[in-house]
Amino acid sequence: MKKSLRLQIIVIYTILTVVNLTFVAVMIFENQTDLLISNFTLESDRVAREILKKIESYGNINFENSSQTDEFQTKLLSIGLTNFSVIAAEDNSLEKTRTLLSNGATATISDLKTKLTNMSNAKAALNTSYDIELDTDHFIVNLIFYLNPKTFLISQIKMKEMVDRLRSLYIQLGLLLIWGFAFHILFGIFLYRKIFVRLFLLKEVSETMATGNLNARISWNASAHDELDVLGNTFNGMAEQISSQFDTLKLKNAQIQTELEIGKNVQECFLPEKRKTFNLINVEIIYQPMREVSGDIYDIIEISDTRTAFFLADATGHGVSAALITSIIHYNVENIMKETVNPAHIFNRLSDNLFETLQGTFFATGIFILFEKEGGYAYFCSAGHNPIYYYRKEQNKIVVLESTGFVLGIGIPDEYSVLKIKTSPGDKILVYTDGVLDAANE
Repeated sequence: MKKSLRLQIIVIYTILTVVNLTFVAVMIFENQTDLLISNFTLESDRVAREILKKIESYGNINFENSSQTDEFQTKLLSIGLTNFSVIAAEDNSLEKTRTLLSNGATATISDLKTKLTNMSNAKAALNTSYDIELDTDHFIVNLIFYLNPKTFLISQIKMKEMVDRLRSLYIQLGLLLIWGFAFHILFGIFLYRKIFVRLFLLKEVSETMATGNLNARISWNASAHDELDVLGNTFNGMAEQISSQFDTLKLKNAQIQTELEIGKNVQECFLPEKRKTFNLINVEIIYQPMREVSGDIYDIIEISDTRTAFFLADATGHGVSAALITSIIHYNVENIMKETVNPAHIFNRLSDNLFETLQGTFFATGIFILFEKEGGYAYFCSAGHNPIYYYRKEQNKIVVLESTGFVLGIGIPDEYSVLKIKTSPGDKILVYTDGVLDAANE
């Protein structure tokens, strides 16, 4: 399964965007809420002191007097207190209380005891006559003012300004996140169009060239003159070089192929007529070179009506070099046979001539069989060639004939020996070169 670089970068970029924006938003929110709570605390204390100052300026209020009570309520409403109650304790233990004035705010006995205790401690320590409790989650201020030893004003104030500022903070953070995501998306699109579009085009053209289409080229507006433009121009230059070299190779290959065809035709001129019946022997030949020209050569020479020779050689290597060696071998065999038809003498002189010509750089194996009608004998000589198989029909058995000397042309003095074999009608001889063994191994 192929891994997509594009997908990996998109995932990493998205994760980094979310982490970055989340971190910034959290830091801003924490900082602003801390400032907001600090301002809320200071503002609440300031408001409490102002209210206390106003209340103290009203003097002692007789809550048994309804006109004073109504006037006091009106004054509280005028200074912004809309949620308040006046509670009187009937004993010092605060077990019994009664509400003298109510406009929404209430308190339980236990809460009242706790707050009055806190207020008494604060009054003793700081000379304050009120207790303040802040609800920072909702920006609500809970106040208790000391009116006289057994009368208390309970009030609840919601700091609307702080609530509005918190709401504004949420809106600003939302806009920040929207802008942040929009910016990162736009920047991602910019990177994609600026970098990845060209990278993917380069990838596609490379894959097209890999399929064999050497005319594929990169085409984009290279006005940026950046590294990718340089890479694209370099790629096109490389593609031009490859295409040019490939065309040159095709031309040279065609020329070589033509020359090999000529060489094949020339080499086939050395081979005997394609017929099966010769004096004294019948032959069945399979000649299939690996390439146009071959390092294998054979010949059937009808010396006379009573003598026929079979010759085969296998030069080292393949192709043109081996074919040239076979030409040298064929030429030498023809000349030597003008003087002698003895297989051993032929191979002795042929080996010396090859070594003198090729200096041991190349060599060959060979087989020479001379068939004589008189007596029905065959004279066999092998120069390092693969074993051949002789089938005797009368005995219905196969005899393996091994090499009788070294390979030809290596410069080692050697006297080739000849095997004299009595033949009979119907006998068969199998001769082959190492190409058969190579095909079997494959």
